[in-house]
Amino acid sequence: MADMLTIGTLATSTFKRALDVTSHNVANVTTEGYSRQRAEIVSNTPNVVGSAFLGGGSAVSTIERINADYIQRQLYGSSAMLERYDASYSLATQVEGIVAGNDDGVKDFMQRYFDSLQTLAANPTSSVSRQLLLDEAGNLQSHVSNLSSVLNDLEVQTNNQITDLGKEINSRLESIQEINNQVSRALAVGTQPPNDLLDQRDQAILELSQYIDIKTFPQDDGSIDVHAGGGKIPLITSNTLTKLEVAASPFQDEGRVEVYAFIGGDRRVVSDKITGGQLGGVLDFRTEMLDRAQNDLGLTLNGMVASMNWQHYQGYDINGEAGGDLFAPLSVDALNNRNNTGVEDGENFVISFNPNYDGVTAGTQPPYTGTLGVDVDGQPATYGDKKALLDNAITQIGNFASREYEIRFDGTDYQFYDHKSKELLTPLEQPAGSNRFQLDGLEFDLSASLGSDVGDVFLVKPHQAILDSFEVALRDPEKLATRGQSPVETGAFTGTSGAPLTDSSPPEAAAYGDNTNMANMASLQTKEILFSDDNGVASSTLLGGYSIMASNVGLYVRGNDIQLTAQENVYQQLVDRRDSLSGVSLDEEAANLLRFQQAYEASAQIISTSQSLFQTLLSVVRG
Repeated sequence: MADMLTIGTLATSTFKRALDVTSHNVANVTTEGYSRQRAEIVSNTPNVVGSAFLGGGSAVSTIERINADYIQRQLYGSSAMLERYDASYSLATQVEGIVAGNDDGVKDFMQRYFDSLQTLAANPTSSVSRQLLLDEAGNLQSHVSNLSSVLNDLEVQTNNQITDLGKEINSRLESIQEINNQVSRALAVGTQPPNDLLDQRDQAILELSQYIDIKTFPQDDGSIDVHAGGGKIPLITSNTLTKLEVAASPFQDEGRVEVYAFIGGDRRVVSDKITGGQLGGVLDFRTEMLDRAQNDLGLTLNGMVASMNWQHYQGYDINGEAGGDLFAPLSVDALNNRNNTGVEDGENFVISFNPNYDGVTAGTQPPYTGTLGVDVDGQPATYGDKKALLDNAITQIGNFASREYEIRFDGTDYQFYDHKSKELLTPLEQPAGSNRFQLDGLEFDLSASLGSDVGDVFLVKPHQAILDSFEVALRDPEKLATRGQSPVETGAFTGTSGAPLTDSSPPEAAAYGDNTNMANMASLQTKEILFSDDNGVASSTLLGGYSIMASNVGLYVRGNDIQLTAQENVYQQLVDRRDSLSGVSLDEEAANLLRFQQAYEASAQIISTSQSLFQTLLSVVRG
């Protein structure tokens, strides 16, 4: 039975514990991630005395941690999104300043080049105008080269950031794993929750969420499993740590790193699954901004190279020779996957721009000298053939798509996929069985790729490649094909295929001083040749193609800026909600200190009174 002395003793112990908890709260008022604690004081089981229940005093049943798990989980998600948009916005503004600037940008140099075409068209025999055209083409080449170098430097920067972030994430995971162990051990030997360890773990997970998006799953032993990538990437499972690995891309010579993880025992690329945190922001920037800007810009440059070259082939230079390449034509190899077991060198895959049309021998390539170097069903090509090739070239340019290609060998056929979306594409094999495919206006020549094994994979980046290979091929101003073709009598020649031909005679150069071909080249500035719809109707000029690229860059920057501001507000609201619930209020704690101090003193007075009564009783007995 609890007497007065026992009750007083228990009470002093209870309020001493309450004072300790309050003092601990005050001491941690500035500790990041600390959740205030509260001593839960309960009444002891009463004692039955006769027909009455006499109280047994009080005790601290537990030290409660004031925390809301649902707010904490929301904080993890908001933190991951905030850091994602902050990282991607910071990088994206660099590209915006480089690519989308109006002064001395690629578009400005393209305009200067077109102006020089107009100048030469107006003065086709002027040596000064001819040299001006080559100078402006060279200036454009230099600027594209500089821009490509800057974008490549950004690629290196993202590689370094991804590598550093991978190390930081693994370090944070090790800390969480260690705290998990401490929590499990504490719960195994005690009955009270290790509140400070739980705070430390929550804070460690919150800091981890700044680097990568995560989901947490509490376990029965008190530990927490941590997954990334929407729960698809296990990082800590049953307190077993699976580190992320940052290593070179599976495709040789791609020049970038990827994030790998072991899932189900297999080492897989998981870069595309990471959507939050600084790592998610850098990866999103690389895919949605850097790659897209390079592909969009490269598409425009490929359109310019192809259209200029094929129009240049139509004309004749000052000496009456057929026009050759003005710019170096596109020719890019495939990148080989490191895991390929058959073909281990993508150089046997050649991707180029090679238009053809019914009746013209497939696979023929300019430049053409003298008479056109293309046979039509074994007959010399004519004016009509040459014009048809140009028309088909313009059509093919309109089919260019701003994407990268993944080519897989299934043991029988090559399958083409959009590298980013993994959409299965349908190329045209021409002729059948040749392993030469037409897709999105490009020719994929796989005819030399004998020996591919099932599962061999190759990557092709035709529009990024042109940024590094964009070059003026013609150096002699006299070889600029300003002259058109002399009118020829239209005949009724028909080849063995039955295709009607416009003329059976080889074309000849127009008179000296003629500007027809140069005027046609200059007119390409205003001709819509890019981004054809399903009906083959193009919707953009070459300069318009650049503007679309710049617009996409601007939209990405603005979108990330808006999201960043929104996430800052959401995150701050969640922090305020957490602090209002879990944070330490010095005013409240000061009031608690006073209240518990008074209760402690009153409890001590109970003991003193009990002792005084006992002494009185002794005095009476000794009497």
